[in-house]
Amino acid sequence: MASADPAIGALLVALDERPEYPWREADVEKMGLDPSTIRRSFKRQFGMTFLEMARQRRLREGFETIADGGKVIDAQLDAGFESASAFRAAFAKLVGRAPGRMDSDPILFADWITTTLGDMIAVTSRSELHLLEFFDRKALRTQLTRLDKFAKGRIGIGRTDISEQIKAELQAFFAGTSARFQTPLVQHGPEFTRTVWQELQTIPAGQTRSYSDIARAIGRPTATRAVARANGANQIALVIPCHRVIGADGSLTGYGGGLWRKQKLLEIERQYLPGKLETLS
Repeated sequence: MASADPAIGALLVALDERPEYPWREADVEKMGLDPSTIRRSFKRQFGMTFLEMARQRRLREGFETIADGGKVIDAQLDAGFESASAFRAAFAKLVGRAPGRMDSDPILFADWITTTLGDMIAVTSRSELHLLEFFDRKALRTQLTRLDKFAKGRIGIGRTDISEQIKAELQAFFAGTSARFQTPLVQHGPEFTRTVWQELQTIPAGQTRSYSDIARAIGRPTATRAVARANGANQIALVIPCHRVIGADGSLTGYGGGLWRKQKLLEIERQYLPGKLETLS
């Protein structure tokens, strides 16, 4: 575990104590740590450097201020940005649109979710989950752009009963108490792709399937490549468990959230195999 590394643990504690602070490599050096070693360690453990994590954490502070109904200027200050333009640019780079351009009367709401494997964004209506993805996924901007078109530009920041439900289910999942997701979903994709996603949801936690297994299960045994494309197009991570699909030889294959995260998700899910837990809630 990352916490077993004293240097990583010390930096995570420091980040929790000062989430709004604009961390620099000089600050890492002042703690008696080697920046290049820390950079490699964080990249290996979290898929991002400490400075990237710190910057994302600052943005989270601002994002949550807006979600709570605060003004953009308050969000900027809570995020530790002295420059309004720098805050707008950093926010837009993360979610594809500056905070002032988010809809004030949305039909879809973006909410920030913190997990042990990285921060996620959930986009929900008041009745369904439309997107759940790690912020560092390269395809996130494209996915958000598609949802923006679907919502005719009416995406805003805020919390809904649905985003609170998926937060609670993710918390239980990572805590090892339940692998059951019951949040209602909207699956944006063509029929074949949705068929693949529905099949993925039948894979029990702790088990895996190959692309060819999925192709046979949906009655399209020669469509292995198309199954792989549909798997990669999934925009509701974990709930639609594309991470449970591996190569025919048992090797881990591409995962939009990063192979390091796929490996950790599979490790987490081993505890949900029959007999590993007395009961599941």
